[in-house]
Order: sequence, then structure tokens, then C-alpha cells
Amino acid sequence: MKSATVSVIMAAYNHAGFVKQAIESVLQQRDVEFEFLIADDGSSDRTKEVIASVNDPRIKFFQNDVNRGACFVTNDLIEKASGEFIALINSDDSWIDEYKLAYQIDLMRENPSLGACFGLARFVDKEGGHIKTKLPFEKVFHQENRPRGKWLRHFFDHGNCICHPTMLIRRECYKNLGTYNNRLRQLPDFDMWVRLVKHYEISISHKELVNFRIMPGENASCETPTNSIRTINEHYLIAEKFFDNVNRELLIDGFYDQLIVKDIPSNEHLNIEKALLYFLGNQWLDKPYKMIGLLKLNSLLNDNSHREILSKSYGVDDKWFQNEMGKIDVLRPKIFATASYSRNILYVAWQRLLSIVN
Repeated sequence: MKSATVSVIMAAYNHAGFVKQAIESVLQQRDVEFEFLIADDGSSDRTKEVIASVNDPRIKFFQNDVNRGACFVTNDLIEKASGEFIALINSDDSWIDEYKLAYQIDLMRENPSLGACFGLARFVDKEGGHIKTKLPFEKVFHQENRPRGKWLRHFFDHGNCICHPTMLIRRECYKNLGTYNNRLRQLPDFDMWVRLVKHYEISISHKELVNFRIMPGENASCETPTNSIRTINEHYLIAEKFFDNVNRELLIDGFYDQLIVKDIPSNEHLNIEKALLYFLGNQWLDKPYKMIGLLKLNSLLNDNSHREILSKSYGVDDKWFQNEMGKIDVLRPKIFATASYSRNILYVAWQRLLSIVN
């Protein structure tokens, strides 16, 4: 076999009923040399046996007895990959047509500044049928392409909007940026895209590339109370480092309308502008963002050079900080908040009673 242009990777876990279809959708790809790296992540069903039953010289299959997490296994496969590009497929999804890889390689060859390209998803049910009813997240992947700064702004304001299993990415991106954070379960891909657009252009095609299987209660991305709580907490961790390695030009490109000192004349101004962006409000992450802003400003106010600029150019001093500390209600235990609310209700009732008596 010729050296692989693409390394296709798949971490499989308890998808015995779907994994063969996923594998076959990769093996049918035309006009491209690829290797197919598959690892089972300690499945308890027949996933291992189904994968092992497929005989193709392009497949390299790695079996694991212990479940270590999708990102851990994916990172291990990335380390084993030899292709110029890497594509990912989930073990319960399938690629739509046999020219998926060839189409994306042509796009990457024509645009050498791209670090990665993506596409759209066709949503299917557990049996593989096309879901024709409207889904609440159906349009999230329909995005217009933007410069890197504008992508960063969109991620900061709205969160993830990229379909991970449609990805074709240059292997060098992982070498330069690192791989996925296995401590994240809901948003490891979003964390990667935030890091990616700080250094590379990306492109989203309006072509459907993957059959994305929706299985309520079974997919890792399903709306459950636990997943919702975890998603917010993971957003907090990602947001805390969101502006790391964002230079002056990139910040101006994405956030110019929200900057206070537009030309950002120094590194101190750059650090301050980044910190103040967390205070501007967000429909999903308002309080977590502001809590991060407090942490950032607390650190900057401890530094004399930042402290002087904060006071002179931004009107931010210890009193300003104290005032914000009294507004951002994140850490107060719920029982105290409830007790305070009850006291307020009793106070209002008492005042009304007095007015009636008098």
C-alpha cells in the first residue's frame, strides 16, 4: 500500500449494532490513499468482534480491555497516525458518500492556509432513517465562513457550532496545538476549535458529509440534567483560558466594537481588554464569564503597571472591584439565597399589614 494521505481514526465503544456501517462507509472512499486506525475502548458488547470480523489491509485495529475515555483513545490513535491529514468518524455514525475524503482533500490543497475543514450533518435515527422533523439544534452547524478573529468572537458569544465527525485536519495542527483534553466529556472538540482558530484558518462547507445518529438518552451529547451541568462547567474551564495566546491583531479583528481602548497600545492594555470582555454579558454564560473576569482583574490589580492603567484609562480601581463583587451572585449557597428571598417576602407582607392597620 502507498503511504497514506489520510489517517482515518475511530474510537469505538458499545456500538456493535452500528460500527460495521461506520467502517464500511470509510472503506468505500475513492480516489484517496488512507489508513484506518480503529481502537475499541473496552466495550462490554460485541463491538470488538464486529470490528475484528472486517478484513481489510488498510485497517489497524487496537483492542483495549479498560474503558479510558473517547479522548484518551482518540489521542492515542493520533499519535499512531502517519497521514498528512487526519479524519475522524464516530462508531455510531457513517459518511454519506464515497468521495467525502477526496472532496475535502481537494479543498485543503486549494487553500493551504486552512488548518481544517468541516461540513454539515444529516441527522438520522437509531435505525438509520433520516429525521425529517425539526430538531432544536438542526441549524447550529450552518455557518458562514469568517476570518479567525470573527470565529473566535462567535465561539465566545455562542459556543460550539462545528460538526466534529465531518472534520479533515492537518496532522501538524495536533503536533503544534496538542490533542484533546480527556477531562472534558461534552466539549473537548470545542476546546480544540478555540485553540485551532488562534493559529489556523478553518472552513465549513455547506455539503452534508456525515449521517449523524441521534439516540435520545444514549448519545454523549443528549440533553440530560447531568450533561447540562457538565456542559456549563466545561464552558467555564474553556473560558478561563479562552484568550490565552490571542495577540493584539486577532483581538482587534474579532472584538473591535467591544474594546474600550481601540488601538491597544501596550501588552498591559491587551491583558486588561481581555479581562473586561468577560463583563459584557452573555445569554448562556453571563455569571461564569463574570466570575472569570473577577479572577482576571484581581490578578491585574495586584500588578502596579496594570493597576495604574486600569485606574487612569478604564476607571477600574479597588472600589469598582468591590462594587462588582457585590453584584455577581455565583458562589452563594442556594439555602442562603432562599432564606434571603423568604425574609424579603415576609418584610413586604409585614409592611402591607402595617399600612392596613394604620
